[in-house]
Amino acid sequence: MILITGDSGFIGSYLTKALMRSGLEVYGIDINSKKKYEINYQYIVGDILDDSSLSKLPADIDCIVHLAAAHKDFGISKEGYYRVNVDGMRSLLRFANERQIKKFLFYSTVAVYGENQPSTEATPPNPVNHYGESKLEAEKILALWGKENPEREIIIIRPAVVFGPLNVANIFKLIKQVCDGNFLWVGDGKNVKSIAYVENLVEATIFLLNRMEPGITIFNYSDEPHLQTRELVAIVAKLSSRKVSNFHIPLSVAVMSAKIIDFIGKIMQYDFPITSARIVKFNTSTEHRSEKIRKIGFHPPCTIEEGLQKNIQWYMNNGKTASIDIESSSE
Repeated sequence: MILITGDSGFIGSYLTKALMRSGLEVYGIDINSKKKYEINYQYIVGDILDDSSLSKLPADIDCIVHLAAAHKDFGISKEGYYRVNVDGMRSLLRFANERQIKKFLFYSTVAVYGENQPSTEATPPNPVNHYGESKLEAEKILALWGKENPEREIIIIRPAVVFGPLNVANIFKLIKQVCDGNFLWVGDGKNVKSIAYVENLVEATIFLLNRMEPGITIFNYSDEPHLQTRELVAIVAKLSSRKVSNFHIPLSVAVMSAKIIDFIGKIMQYDFPITSARIVKFNTSTEHRSEKIRKIGFHPPCTIEEGLQKNIQWYMNNGKTASIDIESSSE
């Protein structure tokens, strides 16, 4: 039986369905309820930091897939990231020791690389924010756990920005702006953005679960080709039959103007969708290569265009009523 932490979240809901379709038995634990995703499987609403919650899990778990994380851009302190991402890892590894579980797959993030880009799995980590730092610390703790017993099988996946139906973070906001005719160019759009369609990431996860072996292995995950922002916007505009203006606001002007919004947000303690940090982030290259998993035989089932088409269709049919969730989405 596979335990999935964070099973009611965006990636978790897709992964749970896919694992069940493949005939595997799944059990979930998430601090949130299942009101958003109705899936017929066993789970508990509980906290991975709470021993009493973990004690309720069934005895026949032999593999942990760890998705639960703190990853929002706003409203989480350094302590908040470390509590969930680092202490949560320690709690799960104590549980694994008690149950003698030897298989562990951890969803980390390309944020561990920081500005060291373009990245491969051989690129030295150098995180530049608390999210990336806490995820890297969790990786180190997991690696030490793995070295304690040579029979333990560990895979760490570092996904790029993940998108798809049901997600309302980074790529959703871009699709929403283009589809609604509200997209405004800031900067020249020449920065590269590596992205990952959720169904491809899930299939990559199952591919790796079926190939676990003793030791620790790290895999980046992103889809190809790696697009410049202007190429990504052009694809979304084409697929949604929308036109995007060629007028560009210089990045420096947009950032200076957004400082006013930053100031107001700080006073009001409110996270506005447009901030100077998000403008800079949108115009920063985040290029992360994932040839390693392809070299061992993985072929993603969907192209980037097919994934974007599904995401656009979902937005047009259902997503207009979805609230925007300000998340880092693993970047």
